[in-house]
Amino acid sequence: MVNRFEWWGSWIEKKHKYAKTDEKQLDQDKFNAICVGTGLPSIHQTSTFKFNNVQDGADRFLGMSPTGEKPYARIYTRLGNPNTEYLERVLFQLECDHIIENALKNDEKVPTIGCLVFASGMAAISTTIMAFIKPGDALMIGNVYGCTDSFVRYLETRFGIEIVFTDTTKIDEVEKSFKSHPNIVACLIETPVNPTLEISDIEAISKITEANEALLMVDNTFCSPYLQQPFRLGADIVIHSMTKYVNGHSSSIAGAAMGPYEFFSTDVFMAYKDFGPTPSPFDSWLNSLCIQDLGLRVQIQSETAVKIANFLNEHPKVQKVTYPGLKSHPQHHIFLKQMRNGGAMISFEVKGGFEGGVKLMNYFARKDTPMELAVSLGSVISYIEHPASMTHCVVPKEDRDIRGINDSLVRLSVGAEGYGTLMRALDEGLALID
Repeated sequence: MVNRFEWWGSWIEKKHKYAKTDEKQLDQDKFNAICVGTGLPSIHQTSTFKFNNVQDGADRFLGMSPTGEKPYARIYTRLGNPNTEYLERVLFQLECDHIIENALKNDEKVPTIGCLVFASGMAAISTTIMAFIKPGDALMIGNVYGCTDSFVRYLETRFGIEIVFTDTTKIDEVEKSFKSHPNIVACLIETPVNPTLEISDIEAISKITEANEALLMVDNTFCSPYLQQPFRLGADIVIHSMTKYVNGHSSSIAGAAMGPYEFFSTDVFMAYKDFGPTPSPFDSWLNSLCIQDLGLRVQIQSETAVKIANFLNEHPKVQKVTYPGLKSHPQHHIFLKQMRNGGAMISFEVKGGFEGGVKLMNYFARKDTPMELAVSLGSVISYIEHPASMTHCVVPKEDRDIRGINDSLVRLSVGAEGYGTLMRALDEGLALID
């Protein structure tokens, strides 16, 4: 062991004792019950909270509270807020309900996982990384979202952090990267990948990262906790852009990160309080409201998506479709063991290259179509976009080509408009391609 993190030993013990499990997802009914909750709190739209007395204020700054709530959620909203606290608790339960049950059975007194809500998904990623990274370290990065890619390149050029881009869908490539870069302290993956929808084997990678005392960070945005729960598979840190499926209505930007409690309650919280990536009380309330139908939304969207994927797979104007739920997906066998279903994201390549894609997307830019040309995802509104010129334009072209983000690739986020409506619109739009 290289002893990079003081808390590593106790975390690994708890991870294997409480977090890893053969049950890959939380029971669907229990998931929906947690989402609905038992009482959405009122909006605490305030920057500052008054103390009951001097001792109360002093205790809260020391991390103690008299009634069991998060002590920092009643000091100053940059440190926490009752609305953010409620949202953190719900997300924690959705990702970690099994950890709670296992810890209670074993009379565990110290929390296993810490959770923080941020003003955006990128705030969650950047703050969490900045909480552990130091000069001389290296980060292994899979095929990731454009802004995540540009952030780690910024760390490389400004702070000398070595960035090791790796195809994490190939386990031998992960092993090679660790052998050639023993200074790797963390591996950040998206699975499925944005936008190519390739899948990495979380459990297999976790065995390699653990052996090298490196954190496995999983961006779970494309799945939401409903489709995939990475802690059960061996992840150390789970990140969400809640702007997407958690919110589900394109009404708010937010992010979340969860990981080892000893790390999150010290290093990550210190970065959190000083960097100030805190959401507003209203945004946290809004996301808490939207999360109530998360499981219902994603299930319906996924059921439509698999039908759309099959439709596109047979369409004469489409040359390739990538969707985890299709048997033709290159990592379909991994999908079967770590996701609840195929989800609502589809990527496909149209005939006619870039010009063909432009015709299709300009069709959906019209006001009379049941889809929007927009770069977000996970909403009840269906979105279509061109990654090479939009979300991933900051990734150098040679890297885009290596990762399969070519000019004919289209990313589709399936909403709740229904199969018939979306199928007819796609058919009409694709007919415009020569």
